[in-house]
Amino acid sequence: MSSKLSVLVVTNLFPSNADPGFAPFNRQQFAHLGRLADLEIYGVVPWRLGRYYGAGPVGSVAAEERIDGLHVVHPRYPALPGLPSLNATFMSAALLPRLLLERRRYDVILASYVYPDGCAGVMLGKGLGLPVVVKAHGSDLNRVPGDLPARLQIKRFLPQAQRVVAVSQKLGEVALGFGVAKDRLRVVYNGVDRDRFRPTDRTEARRKLSLPTEGELVVYVGTLAEHKGVLDLLQAAALLREKRPQATVAFVGDGELAGQLRSAAERAHGGQLLVVGRVSHDEVATWIAASDLLTLPSWNEGLPNVIREAHASGRPVVATRVGGIPETISSPLLGELVPAKAPLLLAEALARELAAGPKSAEAIVSAGLVSSWEESAQAMLRVLEEAVSA
Repeated sequence: MSSKLSVLVVTNLFPSNADPGFAPFNRQQFAHLGRLADLEIYGVVPWRLGRYYGAGPVGSVAAEERIDGLHVVHPRYPALPGLPSLNATFMSAALLPRLLLERRRYDVILASYVYPDGCAGVMLGKGLGLPVVVKAHGSDLNRVPGDLPARLQIKRFLPQAQRVVAVSQKLGEVALGFGVAKDRLRVVYNGVDRDRFRPTDRTEARRKLSLPTEGELVVYVGTLAEHKGVLDLLQAAALLREKRPQATVAFVGDGELAGQLRSAAERAHGGQLLVVGRVSHDEVATWIAASDLLTLPSWNEGLPNVIREAHASGRPVVATRVGGIPETISSPLLGELVPAKAPLLLAEALARELAAGPKSAEAIVSAGLVSSWEESAQAMLRVLEEAVSA
């Protein structure tokens, strides 16, 4: 028999055969955690009357599969349109009979995302007599609670978890505001794949992407949505062209604003706006290497991993002073912070960073102190062991 901790992971943030590039942060942390503990991944899928989940329809998500050596099952639960406040109850009701029938013994439940996964995880913990650890990512405490019924459930169930893990100190403070006891809160930073994100020759990366080797390149990586500050960056890009006419701004990712950005790129002159679309994680690393700097103008965040990936790649970052971002941009060498929803100030900061010229990639890596995924997984294991002991 294995002496490793047996962990049931419940999360909507995990890849599947229909969307293998989804949630790379959880994929990497849990793959490393799986080397330290026995993990069973329940990558839950909301069944929304034929609506799409990730990159493919719900029906195309495999019932079970192996991802990075982990056994992953994809149970469905009903998610009624317009009634997200029922998601936690429906999720726990769908999973509990299955877990009781399987009769596999777990030591602890790790629910990754506060709502509905974390609230459902606490319900499952009560039904199965297991301790529960809930991992908070950012939007689950910063944006989801805007729905009052969900907020009330978070306030009720989150403090009942044996441990709550936040990905930044600032997000931990938000969790305390929901009633989590300080002695139950832990901060575990996500890690970075140091083999993938490392200082790489900028010119070579641009050639690999068929980009001009001359000129300045600002890269945004993330969801193309309003709350990510994408429209603020679009305005800032127009202002930046007046100060740095040789600068190009590239949007790497996909989302609801993709069409609007493509229209703006068509109207822009000289290819100074690029809308790249969603790319693989390996190609994200190439885009960061090709850049002069990364920008992230979000309105709210936990601690976006792409900033840590940029620092591990030796690139500075201009980002908004929200959530845990100031924890990682802690010196001028690492970049600059600006207020959210301020396109003019964003453009000025981008222009200053570009005018300053390239910084030492090695110095940025040293100053960034970015942890590896192995270290992140070890820290998560210690929290799980604490929860079992408690």
